[in-house]
Amino acid sequence: MDNLTHGLLGLAVGALRRPDVAPDSPERASPTDRAVLLASVLAAELPDLDTLLARGDAVTVALHAHRGLSHSLFFAPVVALAATLIARACFRGARWRPVLLTSLSSVLFAHLLPDLWTGWGTRVLLPFSDARLSLDWTVVVDPWVTLPLVMGAGVAWRKRALWRKAVLVGFACSMAYVGARVAVWGALTRRVAQAYPQAEAVRVFPAPLSFSAWRYVARLPGSALAAGDVTLLGAPREARQVSAPEDALPAELRDVPTVREALAWARFPVVTVKPVDSGREVHIADLRYHLRGEPTLTFVVRVGPTGTVEDARLERGGSASELLRRWRGDGTKTQ
Repeated sequence: MDNLTHGLLGLAVGALRRPDVAPDSPERASPTDRAVLLASVLAAELPDLDTLLARGDAVTVALHAHRGLSHSLFFAPVVALAATLIARACFRGARWRPVLLTSLSSVLFAHLLPDLWTGWGTRVLLPFSDARLSLDWTVVVDPWVTLPLVMGAGVAWRKRALWRKAVLVGFACSMAYVGARVAVWGALTRRVAQAYPQAEAVRVFPAPLSFSAWRYVARLPGSALAAGDVTLLGAPREARQVSAPEDALPAELRDVPTVREALAWARFPVVTVKPVDSGREVHIADLRYHLRGEPTLTFVVRVGPTGTVEDARLERGGSASELLRRWRGDGTKTQ
């Protein structure tokens, strides 16, 4: 999720703890009350500092940024402890236990879980496994997750006596929306599976700015992938079938670290290799990011004759205007 949503979710996690001093009391909030809120927001934001540590080519940075060790369950207590130390330094006299426990809850439920429920996914099992896990419930930036949180925080700012109630109501509305998406995801997954009884695997993915329209990919026998769209009130509509054999990529290219990283990210990879003057160019698209069956997200890695990466980039399927035209059905970009 985006950092605004992480921070507001952290604030809501902090507000779940009953404060020492009632919000409508004339008495000033206790150091612990204030430290809990600050630490919760910090704990929800600190994992994304791993962006500053990402190194390498454009593909490696894009896949490693925001998804390093700081996003793992193993490292969560360290993040919580850092947030606690900062908050207690700002509000001396705050009690350790409530600040630390709330910080840990914020790391888990305001950062790791929201990243996990997006289509991009995260690596919560590091350092024991580098598998990228994803629940595919929302896109990375979903305004309908964020808007209730923003409204709750806005009311809390203007009406301090009602701040806790306002934040928690916004949080409840946001989580109700996520829960509804989970229900829709489950129903549409079953519908696609029924439409492709021969499929080895099916998966439904969220589409930007839409609640009822989703994308799907079905892995068919014979290394074929079927991509299409499905809505809450309609049957799956297949847009394209793509041949995606597992041996499309030679072993020597598969062993290149940048290529290996892109393959680990792509759950339904469509791979092509093109000869270029200085070697070969590997295109790795993930069909779960498609528009009318055409991939909209592709990692391109140019590998030299000695196996070194000469260039690496991310292609998003065209300019914003081209993607908009394709979405409207005015034309289709081919690769």
